[in-house]
Amino acid sequence: MKEQLKKADLLGLAIIAAAVISYSVRSIWSVYQTVAVVLGGLLIVASLALKTAEIRRNLGRRSARFGINSAVSVVFLVGILAFVNYLGAQHVKRVDTTSEKIYSLSDQSTSVVQQIKQDLHIKAFYPGGDYAPARDLLDLFKGRNSKMSYEFIDPDKQPQVAEQYSVTQYGDFQNPLSGESYRYGTLVLEMGGKTERIEKQSEPLREEDVTNALMKIVKGEKKTIYFTQGHGEKNIEDSDRNGYSNAKGGLEKEGYVVKTINLVQEGKVPDDTSALVMAGPTSEPFPNEMEQIDGFLDKGGSVLILLDPPPAPSLSDFMKKWSISVGNNFVVDASGVGRLFGAGPTIPLVTRYSRHKITENFKVMTFFPFVRSVTPVDPPINGVTVEKLLESNERSWGETNLKSNEATFDEKTDLKGPISLAVVATKPQGENKKSRLIVYGNSAFASNGAFGLQGNGNLFLNTVSWLAQDENFISIRPKNPEDRRITMTEAQGRLVNYVLVLLLPVGIIGAGIRVWVKRRR
Repeated sequence: MKEQLKKADLLGLAIIAAAVISYSVRSIWSVYQTVAVVLGGLLIVASLALKTAEIRRNLGRRSARFGINSAVSVVFLVGILAFVNYLGAQHVKRVDTTSEKIYSLSDQSTSVVQQIKQDLHIKAFYPGGDYAPARDLLDLFKGRNSKMSYEFIDPDKQPQVAEQYSVTQYGDFQNPLSGESYRYGTLVLEMGGKTERIEKQSEPLREEDVTNALMKIVKGEKKTIYFTQGHGEKNIEDSDRNGYSNAKGGLEKEGYVVKTINLVQEGKVPDDTSALVMAGPTSEPFPNEMEQIDGFLDKGGSVLILLDPPPAPSLSDFMKKWSISVGNNFVVDASGVGRLFGAGPTIPLVTRYSRHKITENFKVMTFFPFVRSVTPVDPPINGVTVEKLLESNERSWGETNLKSNEATFDEKTDLKGPISLAVVATKPQGENKKSRLIVYGNSAFASNGAFGLQGNGNLFLNTVSWLAQDENFISIRPKNPEDRRITMTEAQGRLVNYVLVLLLPVGIIGAGIRVWVKRRR
């Protein structure tokens, strides 16, 4: 036993090293590391105590002094490396080299996480506790704001905590089509007495999930967006190509309550309206409805009107009051750029945006299928300020001959490009209020069929956010990473396996043997 204890110093060092390495990897010092360090220290002390006479005898030798110097050098080097590692852990810098920037936060996520002004803690309930993909994602958010913190909890090992937070959604899942395996779980966000949940079922956690939850908890009180109905407007419950269910879903993800309203039946715009949307009316609204909308604006309300080319109504009388001219035309894009994306000349591709909060840092394209011109009236009247929001390119025009089957530019009658396709009108209403009106010459750009095209969805959501006075949440939203996996047949998979597992190793070994034989000769 005594002889075994004499050799236990190396074992003690190994145990202490294991505890330190575990801490450097997990950044968590638990009772297990403490026990390991104490045990390792006791083993070292016991070993040295039993070898005291031997140590004294060896210290006088020259080799011992050389060994001590070497040991001091090693300890000094390890100390430097440990210090550098500590600094690296405290000041993490990431470099994302992927083309889609899938390991970087989107503009919106960065903007939202920077709005956190008080401590926010996330409890992540996953089977087995710590889950690397979810941890890596949460680290991206935590790195942007030190007020964020998180912990992983295994619901099976801590059922009382899971029961306290009513956690039932967690488990393992394998996609039957791709064969991809991952875990799903429940995240509970807590900040200043407010709580928000992310419950995933049979799908992994995504950046968008965390961003939307943060947005809801930061905003606090939910705002209501009303869509008018009764004159052929887009249906927010319709999931077909021309419906607005994606627009509704996008608003709800950002914490808005979305409802419909018939102004004829209600008689007024509800008091809880943060923004009123009239999307693609096919018939002229009644005069009293437009009076209600006008009155709502005069009280400092916000309205979004999305019109379509003739024969859809232009609401000309209402627009005159707000110094807006809606053209009796449709815009033709002759640049041919849209053809690269499968868009014809009646679907202008827009890259020209004004310096407005809605389109600030907007570096993506948008498409407007069959759009009419909407331009500011100069000079404006009634104290209204009107500005262009976006416009088509120089090689476009506003076609006024609506009866012809062919569109050709006529300098005498047609509107020469670039053409304004949307405007923003504002008017002060007292000291702290301002009317906000935005008019687009097209409603299809936010329909289900076009919502996911390039920046269309972002443009619509940014527009509503600005109208609802949520300017801090206007940005480019996260997108799902592109699937770059290679799909192979069973035969192709076997071939790759043979090449990597058999041919390459055998080839390298064979080359090595050949070189060795040549040198022997």
